[in-house]
Amino acid sequence: MTMQNFAPEFNTPKQYIIDITYQIWEERGIGKIHDWYAADGPVRTPHGMTSTAADVVNHTLETLHEFPDRKLFAEEIIIGSKNPGFLSSHRVRSTATHLGNGTFGSPTNQPITALAIADCLCRDNQVVEEWVLRDQASIALQLGVDPVQLGHRLGSKNPAPYAVGNEAMRQHWSASEGLTIDGNTRIAHYLLSGFDAIWNDKNTNAMTMLYDRAMRFEGLGGQICYGRFRTGNLLMSILASIPDGRFEPHHVIVKEEPNRPVRIALRWSYCGTHSGNGRYGAPTGCPLALLGISHFELRDDTILNEWMVMDETAVYAQITAHQAK
Repeated sequence: MTMQNFAPEFNTPKQYIIDITYQIWEERGIGKIHDWYAADGPVRTPHGMTSTAADVVNHTLETLHEFPDRKLFAEEIIIGSKNPGFLSSHRVRSTATHLGNGTFGSPTNQPITALAIADCLCRDNQVVEEWVLRDQASIALQLGVDPVQLGHRLGSKNPAPYAVGNEAMRQHWSASEGLTIDGNTRIAHYLLSGFDAIWNDKNTNAMTMLYDRAMRFEGLGGQICYGRFRTGNLLMSILASIPDGRFEPHHVIVKEEPNRPVRIALRWSYCGTHSGNGRYGAPTGCPLALLGISHFELRDDTILNEWMVMDETAVYAQITAHQAK
């Protein structure tokens, strides 16, 4: 993939993503965000959307105040074409110590390890659009903070971004051109048909065909599950909470490279009504939007490894914000 209109110091999309992340976060070149992010580029999260590079600078400063020794390790970068430019899906494992006040309250001096995925649309040497997720429930649990109560605090303090409704949040998470698939369409459609059966038709037995028997799942509050049965139970608890929910894929990258497993990045949403007893407690009747990004590794056309990043503190914030209306 050519790097047309990118600075000569960046030879590949992967190097671009790794280098700008390192220079901004670890070398503290925070002002370089104005060089590498479009001045009016949207950054989308389950907690709302920022629309300027100055907002990205402010949020970065706040995060580094709370976790000043944060280190970011690139576990995987899945690159797709998006001429002109490219789209990256960057899975990051970060380590940090909670040394400042902020989202998680007063400093606890506790170390944390966090999983995040950021999808970045890049062109002309800049990130022009970003979708980013961090497993804040996992961070909260490591700090001794109840993620449910944290979500309720977020929804009470600033209800506006959470009370817009699940359709608005779904649109906020999607791309203007609708579903786009980059790479092997046969593999993409096979996976998407399996997710449609599990999430939309509620046929969790479809996991037998879609997932390897020796599968490993990581996500949702840092939970790790081995095998279809335990992973299926976790998904069932979400379906039970939002039984009328609809799963929608927004972007898929299928990456095939020699001597590596097939890797897939999927950005998705699941929207419906909190009308059942399940993962999110007693039903409230609130509209809920679950916004996620998942990475997969395949073996013989079945999912062997899955990393699902979803910020469940935003789910609880939605419940609080809607109940306050």
